[in-house]
This record gives sequence, structure tokens and C-alpha cells, in this order.
Amino acid sequence: MHGLKNHYINRIVKLSVIASAISLLLLNCSCSIDSVTDTGNSQSSETVTRITEKSSDKTIKLTMFSSTLGIEKSQDNEIRKLIAEKTGVEVVEVWLVGQTSQNVFDGLLQSKNLTDYVYFNERLDEFYEADLLVAWDPYIEQYPRIKSLYTDEEWDMLRQSDGHIYSVNIPGAPVWYGEDADETGLCNTAGFAVTTCCKDPDVAFKFINDILSDEVMELRFWGIEGVDYLVNVDGSYYRTKEMTDNLSEKEYVRDHVCQYQMMPQSRDFCV
Repeated sequence: MHGLKNHYINRIVKLSVIASAISLLLLNCSCSIDSVTDTGNSQSSETVTRITEKSSDKTIKLTMFSSTLGIEKSQDNEIRKLIAEKTGVEVVEVWLVGQTSQNVFDGLLQSKNLTDYVYFNERLDEFYEADLLVAWDPYIEQYPRIKSLYTDEEWDMLRQSDGHIYSVNIPGAPVWYGEDADETGLCNTAGFAVTTCCKDPDVAFKFINDILSDEVMELRFWGIEGVDYLVNVDGSYYRTKEMTDNLSEKEYVRDHVCQYQMMPQSRDFCV
């Protein structure tokens, strides 16, 4: 009996430690915090907190956590700055570092301490059940590029039990579907979402719509003309070997590339 009791006590302590570690990782990305620090440190997750007020350069900074591995961006990442100039918003991305995804999910569910956006490759439905996700429905109708992500029938496949939509799937992203995977590949147990910790969902959804424009999609997945790609006489894009090699250099990606790869991508844009 004492052994069983100790087991539960140890588990509670462990979850508390995990929650505290994640809170430190995100510097308490709670609904009440109003600052952002992007260290650009490749050895640990970017230090971030929430902001929904405009910074001195008039850019709104939001945060995003992805339960996948990724290369952190430097504070002065060129493409991210260009996208911010066009949209008025800059997103600091935090990746899975130094924890298992299961421990992170447990800690986040306990602390309810989330970034503005999240991408989870599983267990997203648990965050819906905890009332931690913002419904997409009004924004789907408000923003045409968001609406064009799916057909009406496909949007319906993403509805949760209350009839609303709380997330979208990301093409090519790692997803664990479980035993009841739909043959279409769409599911509401994994994907990209806006959280209830976001102070201004209107800004968050407008940014999603903005980065689906052809102009921003080109920046995200092609980069800067003459630097990252060239244009043929027929209008098609191509890269030289040097340009292609640059994309495999971690430092170059950290300082220059910003695909926001775990955020929605236009289905009509060809890379």
C-alpha cells in the first residue's frame, strides 16, 4: 500500500517538475505576460514570453511551440524580418528540446501555460477537451485564404464533438493518427492551433491568412530572388547548387530561412 502511495506521490512530483521546467522554458508564456526575448541560442530553446502589444518597431510578436525538432531562428533572421514588414507580425518559434513529447504534453496540460500558437503531432484533442484551443469557425468565413485550405467537406472532417473546428493539419508534418485514422489523412487529434492563452486571436488569425498569400509563401519557401533562387525566362524558379547547398547549412538556415513550416501552407502554391 505504501509503495502504491509513493508511486503516485512520485508521479505528482515528476509532473510538477516537468510543468515548472516548461514554464521556465517558455518564461511563463501565460495570458498575463507582455514581453518577448528571442536569444537565438542554438543550445537551448528560444527564451520567449507573450506579447500582444506592438514593440518599438511596430511589429507584434507572437510565440509558437512545436512538439517536433527544428532549427531555432536567430533574433535577426532575414526572412522572418521581411515577413514581419509585410504582415506586421513576427512569430518566435520554440521547438522540442531536452524533453520527451509525452512529458511536455503532460506538463502543458497541467500548467495550462501555452504559447499563442501550437503544433502538436498527437494528443491535440486533449487540449481541446481542456478548453485550451480557440475555435476557427468565424475566422474561416472571415479570411478567404484560410477558407481555401480545405473544401467544405474536408473542414467538416476536422470538427470536434461540439461541432466546431479547432485545428488544421500541416502537409508533410509528422502525425500519429492512432488506430482510427481517416483515409483522407485529416484528423483533429494532431495539428496546428491557436490557444486560449493568445490575447488577441484576431491578430493571430489575420497573420495566418496573411502568410498564405503568394508573396509571403514565396518568401517562406523560396526566399529572396537573386539570393535564394533565380527566375527562368519562362517564369519558373530554380536554384543553383550553391543556393541548394546553403539550405543544408544550419547557420544559414538559422540566420536567413523562415518557412514557418508548422504553420498552414497554401495548397495552391507550388514549390
